[in-house]
Amino acid sequence: MTKTLEIDIRSAEGLKINRRLIKKKKTFAVVKIGEKSRSSDLDDSGGSNPTWNFKSEMPMKGSVQFISIEVFYRTRCGRDKKIGEARIPATDFMGRYSHEGHLNFLSYRLRDEYGDKCGIVNVSIVVKPHSTETTTMFMASSSSSSSETPSIDGYRGRIVTGLPVWRVTT
Repeated sequence: MTKTLEIDIRSAEGLKINRRLIKKKKTFAVVKIGEKSRSSDLDDSGGSNPTWNFKSEMPMKGSVQFISIEVFYRTRCGRDKKIGEARIPATDFMGRYSHEGHLNFLSYRLRDEYGDKCGIVNVSIVVKPHSTETTTMFMASSSSSSSETPSIDGYRGRIVTGLPVWRVTT
């Protein structure tokens, strides 16, 4: 079964190359689901904390277990070099606790090719409902309860989830 995902690669924090914070690099992110990939625009001024706010809708087959988000920087010669990658398990946004239409704010640790930490990437993911029947059933079940879910401005009444990321400095 194929689902449609609305993915927003929002930003990254603390990007490092060889354990040093990036200063004046142009960065971009690539999201990969199976064989398909989409790339954000370059962030020219973010340095180690770029902001992309790149939104894309992508199909995802039921057999896919991970989404990959890779962060790159562009050299002065125009070559793209990989900073790091985060692999997001599909169960984090399609599991039994996350319904279709549920807005998930997620933060994941980026790892370089040696497995070292090289930053954090912030994304939001929504699994688009395929039919109005699913949405109607969800709305009917939530309205039959004694307390209504409060509407959150800017999120069209959808439930929002976030995962905290702690930084440990030594």
